[in-house]
Amino acid sequence: MNARFKLLCFVFAGLLLLPTLDQLLGLSSRFSSTENRAISGIPPLNFPHVRSFVRQFDRYYKENFGWRNALFYGYSRWKLNLLGQSPLPEKVVVGKNGWFFLGNSYNRVVDQHRGLQPLSPDSARYIASHLAQRQQELARQGIRLYVLIAPDSHSIYPENLPDHLQPAPGPTRLDVLREAVSATSVPFIDIRDTLRAEKRRHVVYYQTDTHWNDYGTLIGSAALLNRIRQDQPTRPPILLSDFRIEKQRGGGGDLVTMMTVQNERKDEVFYYIQPNANRVARQTATVPNPASGFPSTRFTGPGVGRLLFIGDSFSHSMMPFMAAYFQESFFVRDKKLDTSLVSAERPDIVVVEVVERNISNLATL
Repeated sequence: MNARFKLLCFVFAGLLLLPTLDQLLGLSSRFSSTENRAISGIPPLNFPHVRSFVRQFDRYYKENFGWRNALFYGYSRWKLNLLGQSPLPEKVVVGKNGWFFLGNSYNRVVDQHRGLQPLSPDSARYIASHLAQRQQELARQGIRLYVLIAPDSHSIYPENLPDHLQPAPGPTRLDVLREAVSATSVPFIDIRDTLRAEKRRHVVYYQTDTHWNDYGTLIGSAALLNRIRQDQPTRPPILLSDFRIEKQRGGGGDLVTMMTVQNERKDEVFYYIQPNANRVARQTATVPNPASGFPSTRFTGPGVGRLLFIGDSFSHSMMPFMAAYFQESFFVRDKKLDTSLVSAERPDIVVVEVVERNISNLATL
């Protein structure tokens, strides 16, 4: 019994020391964090603010203790593969048929589509009025404004959401806003119906990622340019024949990467799209953008006019498609339309793109 007790004590002490040894020696360094979260650094100790330091250090240790990433790696596979549940339910929703969706930690996106976070008519009218005001400011400078909404995958593939998270019947937040904006002259491009029709022939969103795939991006870009062509009929349209489209096997996107299963859960379809020689734009500059943390990108192309494109992550994949239809274009990742940027760029057209779950951001554009 004495030998067993000593062995048990030795093993227990070793288990207690393992996290510290890992932090000192990097024993589990091959398991990196993929949870798409900001990692806290060691907080400074500033007297007399000891209590604040304790709270900050507690958070730091919970996010960085030894073997944390390795333990999450095993837990994620147990939860997903054996129980069919998300190890990060607030970040990733496990859907049907190999589909994954963004969870509520991102602007309550699931609750939005379930009708639990409605957009009031008053808020919608305020946003519409604000957009109309920005449109008038730009019109006085001879600039046209277009607002593009990139749909959430929840709107395009609701049939792949879990049964208990199906969208609510009735008007969505975007429906309410579109109705309010229709009372103004602001070009408001809602492409949900276009993408829903196109998905009957092609997959238009990644199954394992938060974004539309390149084919969905091409369809969205074409819809945007078609709306611009209503005001400028001489501008050529985006034609599928202008691009070489190849269908391949995909990789794992950001949603499965957060769960560390990107090598096991992959998209069934991946599109490789290459424009023809007459529809190629040339990237001429990359400009740091400290405000957003993402660089802005400048292009020259065979088209006409100057484009200023303000958007989020959905706009990134639109750059090679849209830039070729303008002579000069500048793509900026931002939530606001900076008047000084407009004055410096002197565009003919300003496009503001925002993903559906963030349409409230248009109130402060």
